[in-house]
Amino acid sequence: MNSVRRRRWPRVLGLIAVVLAAAYWWFFVQVPGPRTEWALDVAEVRRLAGSMAGDKPTEVRVERVGTFQFPHAIIESGGGWGMRPMALFSYQLVFPTHRAIIDTAQVEPLPGGANDAAAVTRLQAAMGAADLIVVTHEHGDHLGGLATHPQVAALMKAAKLTKEQLAHPELMRPAAFPPAALSGYQPVDYDKYLAVAPGVVLIRAAGHTPGSQLVYVQRADGAEYLFLGDTAWTQLNVEQVAERPRAITLLIGEDRGVVVRQLAELAALAKSEPQLHQVPGHDPGPVDQLVAQHLLEEKFAQ
Repeated sequence: MNSVRRRRWPRVLGLIAVVLAAAYWWFFVQVPGPRTEWALDVAEVRRLAGSMAGDKPTEVRVERVGTFQFPHAIIESGGGWGMRPMALFSYQLVFPTHRAIIDTAQVEPLPGGANDAAAVTRLQAAMGAADLIVVTHEHGDHLGGLATHPQVAALMKAAKLTKEQLAHPELMRPAAFPPAALSGYQPVDYDKYLAVAPGVVLIRAAGHTPGSQLVYVQRADGAEYLFLGDTAWTQLNVEQVAERPRAITLLIGEDRGVVVRQLAELAALAKSEPQLHQVPGHDPGPVDQLVAQHLLEEKFAQ
């Protein structure tokens, strides 16, 4: 009997290894094929960027509100388990007579991360002085800085949030809007593209969340930016058309097939329009490169 049991153990262990390997492949390696016909009409976006009267922004500035790390395997399917630096960003558009904000980060650091108190102070002051605030999507690390601002009710006059971004408050947790802040607020509703300021166009990109959108910016001197939000956490997601692993997308409720289609479109766009600077949601590398080229300036103007 003992000899029979001993002969069974290798088979049992082999079966367990096969099951675990298959599970790992399914949850952390496999990438789905693209789904939907999502596309980005750059010519139309540029037309809309010039459709509103007034001066376009002369500067685009960045605040590194916080830092954290993620394993590569969490960032893209098939990645290793080494840690990669990530950051919480907010961007300021400086117009000749006013300011705008893209993404508002969050006041509290992400688990295991750290926030820059001085950057948070500058961000909160800049939001108070802005006459336009937009966010790439409704997760707390992009919208939480607005929701938890001490003068949030007053700031909502400048905020152009979409109905989808407000329809899923559970996605913003633990941040939350005070009930009174949204009293009477009329969210933005658009189909595909929406010009919101001279040189600034919102681009609908549901997939990572229902309210995800890209933000196109054209400076007065012609420099172009495409802020991707979390459609791509890092530049690698775009370059390799590599979606987050299924384990993560199940956790956050992301539509993987749609995001893969968007990443494929962005990868093709990076080749056909290299002068259109794509800025992923949390990757310090592309931001560092743009700062070195003075296409982004560090710290918000007050």
